[in-house]
Amino acid sequence: MTKHVYTLIALMLCCHITMPGTNSQKSIKKIKSFFNSYPSEKVDQRELCTTNVNSISITNLNGPVTIKTGWKKNSLLLKTTKRTKKQDDLDALKVVIDSSKENSIAITTKQINKKVNGIVEYELIVPSSLDIAINITGNGDAFVKDSDGIINVVTNDNITIINTKKSVHTKTLKKGDTLIANASGPINATSSIGNITGTAIGNNCIAHSTTGKISIAYTQLPPESVVHLETTSGTIALTLPTKTSARITGKTTHGTLLSELPIAITPYTTKLNINAWNTFKKEVDGTLGCGDAAISLRSTHGIIKIIETKMV
Repeated sequence: MTKHVYTLIALMLCCHITMPGTNSQKSIKKIKSFFNSYPSEKVDQRELCTTNVNSISITNLNGPVTIKTGWKKNSLLLKTTKRTKKQDDLDALKVVIDSSKENSIAITTKQINKKVNGIVEYELIVPSSLDIAINITGNGDAFVKDSDGIINVVTNDNITIINTKKSVHTKTLKKGDTLIANASGPINATSSIGNITGTAIGNNCIAHSTTGKISIAYTQLPPESVVHLETTSGTIALTLPTKTSARITGKTTHGTLLSELPIAITPYTTKLNINAWNTFKKEVDGTLGCGDAAISLRSTHGIIKIIETKMV
């Protein structure tokens, strides 16, 4: 096995094992299955000029996409690794680079022979200012780190996004977890079957999961922020600092609503009977502090927890 393969294994293991909300054993099995299923490989590396380029998009059929920043060049470094079952099948997968559109570069995987199965792994180092769009139509994890641009990611597998300054939009179409950490811009995350985890979030956050947990943690909730978390089947955990100021509404149909922070409940008239107590455990309408931000929490089958940030 070549040196770059070991490097890729280490990178993928690091991305999955060290991040909360992911299953390391499943990740290891997935990596092993890639190499067992597609033993033939071809590696290509090139540098593309990004002068006057504002955005980059990658559309992949199958295989992970990893994007990092960190250098000051007006160019991006693109490394692709094509993997197929047979050596003769490698040419059936093409990496097409299109820079004909003004201010953008589009990189696309083309399958010349529909009968040939394989994957293309993308590794990029790009200027931090670029907007990034990733669309993996088949299977493959997406990883983006240290970006100052707008990020849009759609895949069927896991999504990991770390250290961002502008808006982040993510969508997992099938079974995949989403992790977003240290995000200064607004977040919009959607998951079909998978968990959504956000740590050190600093702006608006809209998250929806059909089947999966939603865990969002703020170190500080800015005034006028909007937080809307909703899951059909799964728990919701929202971690907030002690001095949070927000208007809050929450409801769980078949669960319980709990809060470590004191909430001033909006006055209403009710009878003190079993129905009233059941409603009180499942719904909340009130304020934290002065009520500057807006928080909405909804779960059909799951517990809703409002957790106080633990100060170290």
